[in-house]
Amino acid sequence: MSKITKITKLLLILFTAFLLFSCQFQEKVEAVESVVQQQQSSDTSGTSLLNNWNFRSSIKNDQANAPFEWWIWEAANYGVSDGTVDAYGIKDGYAFIKVANPGTDTWHIQFNQWVKLKQKQYYLISFKGKADEPRKINIKILMNHDPWVNYFAETVELGKEWNTYTFYYKHPDKADETVNFCFELGKDKATTIYIADVILKPVDESEVPEEFREEEPETVEYDFDEEEPDNLVNNGDFAYKIVNDQGSMPTEWWIWEAGKYGISPAKVESFGVENGVGFVKVENSGSETWHVQFNQWVKLRKGNSYVISFKAKAAEPRKIWVKLVQTGAPYGVYFNQEVDLSTEWQTFVFEYTHPDDADPVVTLSFELGKDKPTTVYFDDISISPKK
Repeated sequence: MSKITKITKLLLILFTAFLLFSCQFQEKVEAVESVVQQQQSSDTSGTSLLNNWNFRSSIKNDQANAPFEWWIWEAANYGVSDGTVDAYGIKDGYAFIKVANPGTDTWHIQFNQWVKLKQKQYYLISFKGKADEPRKINIKILMNHDPWVNYFAETVELGKEWNTYTFYYKHPDKADETVNFCFELGKDKATTIYIADVILKPVDESEVPEEFREEEPETVEYDFDEEEPDNLVNNGDFAYKIVNDQGSMPTEWWIWEAGKYGISPAKVESFGVENGVGFVKVENSGSETWHVQFNQWVKLRKGNSYVISFKAKAAEPRKIWVKLVQTGAPYGVYFNQEVDLSTEWQTFVFEYTHPDDADPVVTLSFELGKDKPTTVYFDDISISPKK
């Protein structure tokens, strides 16, 4: 056989091998592209308004910095009850939350995410769920601030097998744009709960079944109990710690310092509860009365009259200011009283009528700025309906 013939045969063998390899490689490429396309089609941004709805990334659990991602709220962190979570995470496209102690109410364990909704828009709500032991959970859309009004609330029974739950919801006129999407996991059995494929997406009214097309109220009213409690202030006797979490628990005591916002050097050195007495040690009082505040949100009824009472003293004599203020801009002041503290306990009592055009939720604020930096002590703080 000539050299040319041998070379020709060798080239034919190499060319055939190349063709076979190319075909196999192309088939693999097409298979990979098919998988990628399936993943992309099942993970489009239009599937759900919720971030990480299919749990392909970890649960951030950072309410303060990432409220538009999944986060967990536990009542035990605020002294409200023993509600705690033992563990949480994601696996194979679902989230799991292991409830160690469910607390005494449904809201004592929450799996949350903030989301923006449009007024008068219909939405489809759907998710898959199960639990290691059958139990109830609540799914809600509600205000992300006091008074935590529920726009949507449903209770579902979870079994040991996956089940899909589907609802439709119309966001009311004049409702908040940014709301809290919430799974309430408290009160019932302490077990592990699994959640997957959480869908929240806008739909046309024509897609909504007739039974879900109930007219929502044109306005959302704040929900008050029929009878007001004798004291509208939480922990006014300082029976438990100062929570100091304005973001999650504004209806408990919290401290505001201008120094944290670069307004002035005002700051608090320490605070707490000792022997049933609350104290705030002011390190720098700033240049204005409002540069240090000891606050709590309270609910007041328009037109109702109240008695405001508290005991106070200071390590060194100084002035403080007690106010009722709007919870947001323009921070209008409804009530303002200056008091002189001595080193001995004094009781201060005032009467107040909430205006007919006032906000129903206001900030009870003790302003500790401007005057002498010292320790201020409080006890028996109350706002009581006038009999």
